Amino acid sequence: ELNLKDIWRERNINEKQFTFYSNRHSSWSRIDMVWISAGLLSNIQDIDIGTSTWADHNPIMVVWKGQQKKSRWTLNNMILKEDNFKIKMEKELVFFFKENKKEDT
Repeated sequence: ELNLKDIWRERNINEKQFTFYSNRHSSWSRIDMVWISAGLLSNIQDIDIGTSTWADHNPIMVVWKGQQKKSRWTLNNMILKEDNFKIKMEKELVFFFKENKKEDT
């Protein structure tokens, strides 16, 4: 439904490399993965499973090509006119101020 892809497997179809070693079972497995939507696969320059030096998991390094932004993000002001949004924000603000009402801060 989300059309997610395991980047490392997409790039290394026939290769065996592992990310986790279980001392208890004396076995390796690849339980650590990086999943992205299929439409973003072309934005990945490189992916590699590194060597663990002090943990039982090997790191996964991803080089993201990215895209040049045309402009800064701005809030869509139209959302401020929606009643459901106003109600949700009011509840969130009441909760925030209730939780952060501390005399010693």
